[in-house]
Amino acid sequence: MKITEALRILELDTLPKDEQEVSVAYKRLAKQRHPDSGGTEAAFQELGSAVEYVLRALALVDATVEKTKRRTTETDALAEKRAKMRAEMLKRRAEEDRKRNIQATWGISVILVIIVLFGVGMVIQPRFIHWMVEKERVERMATVLSTGPDRSFTIGWKYQGKSYTELLNGRFIDGKWLVGPAGMPMIKGGKYIVSFNARNPNYFELKDKYIDPETADRYFSLVKYPLAAALDLRDSDPDVVCIYWSVLDEFGVDGVAHLFFGALPMRKNWKHNEREVSGFERI
Repeated sequence: MKITEALRILELDTLPKDEQEVSVAYKRLAKQRHPDSGGTEAAFQELGSAVEYVLRALALVDATVEKTKRRTTETDALAEKRAKMRAEMLKRRAEEDRKRNIQATWGISVILVIIVLFGVGMVIQPRFIHWMVEKERVERMATVLSTGPDRSFTIGWKYQGKSYTELLNGRFIDGKWLVGPAGMPMIKGGKYIVSFNARNPNYFELKDKYIDPETADRYFSLVKYPLAAALDLRDSDPDVVCIYWSVLDEFGVDGVAHLFFGALPMRKNWKHNEREVSGFERI
């Protein structure tokens, strides 16, 4: 028997909502089809079979609905659990990101502070040293004791029976000349003025623009060839000597450096070129 046949026997258009509706239909038709009421045994049994079939169908539908509800409830609960887990994970990740950002910000801040302090120190240190030197300034002639391939050179001087040595950094010009602040090569054995604090000679300033006559003669032996070539004179010409000493007297070692390195391109010698020294064009 099919459900459509059972519904036809019960004279129902659609599947009843509950057992009560089936019972009402059964009672109404049982009076007509019962053998005692003029019906037949076959018709009455057919009615009973239809009732049982429809009731089983109702039970199956109810079970299916209940199972669907239960599955829906479980699915909703699982979805809610997953949503909570995802929210917790996102919250934890956001907290970790916040901590990492704070650490990165602190790290960058510390680096910036160090860079700023280093820069301030680089600016302030020479001024502080100059201030300390000028408090109780003493001058002596210092000698270049050694020069190194790493831009360093060592100077030494004596004061009140004690010897002092200091390691300084210069700069290379044209890849072969190690020069000091005034721009001329630091010659081993060359003598230059050093100013320092009388109580603490560790505060000092190298005044390599001031040299002794012997060092001036050694510089002349370097400068006379490019100077003579620039003037189109022989290096033994007296005018070369006169011009050299005129430059040294008026501009100091800095001016001599212009004579020696002035012809170099700016990329090799950014400091000393013919435009740097005011009045140099008169020479």
